[in-house]
Amino acid sequence: MMRAILLLIVTVALSLAGCGPSRSEIKKRQEDAKYHYNLAYGHFMAPSGNQTEAALREVFTSLELDEANADAHQLLGLILMGRNVYLEAATHFQRAIELRPNFYEAQNNLGATYLAMERWDDAIAVYDPLVSNMLYAWPAHGHNNLGWAWYKKGNLELARRHFMTAIELKPEFCLAYNNLGIVYIDEGLYDKALRYLERGIKRCAQYAEPYFHLGRIAEAQRDLATAVKHYENCRRLAGESTLADRCEARLKAISM
Repeated sequence: MMRAILLLIVTVALSLAGCGPSRSEIKKRQEDAKYHYNLAYGHFMAPSGNQTEAALREVFTSLELDEANADAHQLLGLILMGRNVYLEAATHFQRAIELRPNFYEAQNNLGATYLAMERWDDAIAVYDPLVSNMLYAWPAHGHNNLGWAWYKKGNLELARRHFMTAIELKPEFCLAYNNLGIVYIDEGLYDKALRYLERGIKRCAQYAEPYFHLGRIAEAQRDLATAVKHYENCRRLAGESTLADRCEARLKAISM
């Protein structure tokens, strides 16, 4: 009786195994998933118009066909991040990294998502080992992001160190000059702040934010005419943005 039961179990197991997809079917699904991923990527990168809806449809189809497609998870994370759906974006970046542990682009984007969520410790945990990895292609950006996380945690010394490293690695990196200027303002070192903010503007003439911080310095030094000039430049360059609103608010405050 027991022998008969065991034979029955083996027979059922073999029949169930035969019900799964064949190797050729799996390969076909993977090829179809790659095809839809390529369509999604093309829509996402299209220079003309907003095609994110089409990109979303295609990337979801890709993942339905092959959930283990790391590139599709990475792309979906980017699309969601662009829509400020940060928690879900982080989930897809994490899945991409699980599938491909050396997926440095996904690691970089996961760290950026944590910054957007103001999860400073999580961002540091991502970027700290990343900037030490010789295969990571964007070390200047990684150091700048590390610097910002440490700045938001109140550690100005570590923030300054990482911003300086970012500038050394990429001398044309305007954002790092701006961020280093902010640190020096907080430290009350206005001469150094001016130096780096002006260097940032020299490299990126249309960069608005350094003008806002130059206005702050001029206000602190009671040079209101110079502050007005900087805030006006900021407002002009910032277009329709929250930064432009901040510059406008400072101009109104000065004129009162």
